Amino acid sequence: MEKIDLPEEHVSVKVKLAFSFGGFANNILNGFVFANLTFFYNQKLGADATLLGIAWLIFAIWNTINDPIASYFIDNTRTKIGRRIPYIRYGSIFYGLAFIFCWFPIAPLDNQIALFFNFLLALFLLDTMFTIIGCCFFSLPNEIAVTAKERASVMVYSNVIGFINIVIGIVLPIVLLTGQEGIPAIFSITILILGFSCTLLLFITSFFIKENLFAQMQPHEPFIEGLKLTLKNKPFWIFMIPSFCIMLVYPTLQTGLLFYIDYVVVGQDIILFVLALIIGIAFGMGFNLKKIATWGSKKTAIICFSLISISFIILFFFGQNSYAAAIPIFCIGIGFAGALITNGVLMGDAIDNDELITGKRREAIYGGVNAIVTKPAISIANWMFLGMLTIFGFVEPIIENGISVKQPQSELAIIGILVAFCILPAILIGISAFALHWYPLDGPEWLKKKKYIMQLHEQKESEYLQKLSEEQKLKT
Repeated sequence: MEKIDLPEEHVSVKVKLAFSFGGFANNILNGFVFANLTFFYNQKLGADATLLGIAWLIFAIWNTINDPIASYFIDNTRTKIGRRIPYIRYGSIFYGLAFIFCWFPIAPLDNQIALFFNFLLALFLLDTMFTIIGCCFFSLPNEIAVTAKERASVMVYSNVIGFINIVIGIVLPIVLLTGQEGIPAIFSITILILGFSCTLLLFITSFFIKENLFAQMQPHEPFIEGLKLTLKNKPFWIFMIPSFCIMLVYPTLQTGLLFYIDYVVVGQDIILFVLALIIGIAFGMGFNLKKIATWGSKKTAIICFSLISISFIILFFFGQNSYAAAIPIFCIGIGFAGALITNGVLMGDAIDNDELITGKRREAIYGGVNAIVTKPAISIANWMFLGMLTIFGFVEPIIENGISVKQPQSELAIIGILVAFCILPAILIGISAFALHWYPLDGPEWLKKKKYIMQLHEQKESEYLQKLSEEQKLKT
């Protein structure tokens, strides 16, 4: 096989850390809501599961259309500090407030219709800000770096710091929302601390994040034309198949974990189980970073997806014992880490391919089109999970003196939780591994194109600096 050497690329540690800590705050604000809000409203506030499912489906409409609109305006923004940074810096305030609103409902708990609308409004407000800021963070890695090696490095920084987010996302909901009746007093304080600290982190890191400012030289692109151009990028649509399936799995896994701990292994020691998942993710980050350099991002992703799928099937059969479940959940953690690292690299390659087709950098519009496909998956996953519990006869908690009280569950209901938590993800991740076999941006021919892209960026950067010099905006 022909060996292609790409020019050496270096992204400063300062930029990597700024992006990573900003991404960490973004992921805390949206991830904590989308992972736990359904469980919180259903199990802690007593909201009807059917109404929550309907709310998720209604929300899917807004969740689908707002992303391409927001991404279009972001890609066509022109300011002295860039296209992305203004939205991160000043949108952070509204983002934090929307997060706090999600956990402090204004609806009375004895009114199911009011809870329904409160839940729906919380989703609308939070996702609007997540769309704006999340679209910027979606775009930035592919502007910060070009080579797969350096993009993987950026993602490793992001995921190592994001590992704190993963630990918080796993441990904090378990401590605050499971194993007890009602809502502990510390919950409100924790939410306020998370909301305000993440807002501050987003604001501060926006001063150190790097953008390719030369992209502002490209002409404004009509919205419909941008969508049409995106449709011409076939590798992107192949990538959308596993991307859609994965987005079905994430909320199912996150919400299912709380139901699993509170009902399937209730009363058992879960420390080993939780540690196995966390250690698996930590090990997987280092292991998969090394392998992506030799296997490539495509092969690494396929192997990780296959490992996740097989491990979920094993978890289904051994999941009623928390000690036995520790082994497959450890393997799921390894595969999950690999999926986190390779996903951004594969998407970045698809966007690079678009630049070869259109001559433009259009990261945000890809974030928007990506969301048209993947964002509805979040709603579908929550609706599907709640529906699965209902089919298997899950008995919802009842409200007594303002406190939600769990009810005994049948063996069939327990199996239903395991089916929703294990079998559905196993099938969807298996489909993801299968679909990636047709992803074409791999091998020596693609590396040649990557080398050309790097040279093209150097040329564009030079032209941008020349333009600033001619306009007397560049200090000498």
